[in-house]
Amino acid sequence: MIVEELDVVRLKDGTEVTVLEVFPTEPKYFCQRADDFDDMFYVTTDEIVEITYKCRK
Repeated sequence: MIVEELDVVRLKDGTEVTVLEVFPTEPKYFCQRADDFDDMFYVTTDEIVEITYKCRK
């Protein structure tokens, strides 16, 4: 699965996040929660379950 910037993904814990930036090494993704909390954090590839929204370029 290819995850790109601005895609929305679901994590193993059920949280949906927006990918803000993609890096070449792990933790590979800098994300922001897609709910009311707006927390920002790094996510590894193993934590992603599925892409729920694919941003069109």
